[in-house]
Amino acid sequence: MIIDCHFHVVAPADDSPMVAGRSYTPEPASLDDWKATLEPVGVTHGVVVQPSFYGTDNRVLLRTLGQTPNRLVGVAAVDIDVDDAALNRLTAAGVKGVRMAHFEEGDPRCGGGFVRFSAFQQLLQRLRDHNLHLQLFTDSRLLPGIADQLANADISIVIDHMGRAPADLGPDHDGIRAMRGLLSLGQVWIKLSGIANLSNQAPEFANVRSIHESLIDARPDRLIWGSDWPHTKPYGQKPSALQLLRLFQSWTPKNFQPRILKDNPAKLYGFAEP
Repeated sequence: MIIDCHFHVVAPADDSPMVAGRSYTPEPASLDDWKATLEPVGVTHGVVVQPSFYGTDNRVLLRTLGQTPNRLVGVAAVDIDVDDAALNRLTAAGVKGVRMAHFEEGDPRCGGGFVRFSAFQQLLQRLRDHNLHLQLFTDSRLLPGIADQLANADISIVIDHMGRAPADLGPDHDGIRAMRGLLSLGQVWIKLSGIANLSNQAPEFANVRSIHESLIDARPDRLIWGSDWPHTKPYGQKPSALQLLRLFQSWTPKNFQPRILKDNPAKLYGFAEP
């Protein structure tokens, strides 16, 4: 049992509208395509994440969750004025968290469609009430400025893509130290994912390894893995999901691999053994 904790499904362009102002338009990528890619290497469960180019229109996400009950859960995006009935529909469908982004103004990584972290405090109580976690897409170098908010939130926080700072900065800059500090609190989780967007050293991404290892040293019980399939990048060569899993396995001590690939995400997302 391997749980892929971060992948996207992209419908054909004429099937589901994408937001205006998006930075790019990805090719379609179906749930069947994801299964065909990841199931042969032991991936049995997954977390479907709302991509920014759909904004807060979760229809593709919900349709995907309905195709494989008990094997998939979701992370949605919601407007600040979302009502309780809508949140109830999301949680009933298998949504476990909501995604927000926190970047400096003008940063191209936070393109059109993302819900900004500025909405967090206004939504926090409702997230608590519906047992939803926050999935945060951010640059770890900004974490010191919001660390107190996250530490005092009293809900689980999942940080996307290892903090999304350039891998060339290494594991000792303020952002990684802030992530390690948040990990020590116990309610913060980090996705070991998205390394192709941290590093330009494809296909081995060697400069990510020291960051990966520093997070394992900090809290291996609060780490989860995601393929980031289908690697929705506006430019550059896309990585291979199978290569990314191989790199995870080569960088991670064998005794921690089942914990990160299965036990931790099963606990966070509520998956049962097949």
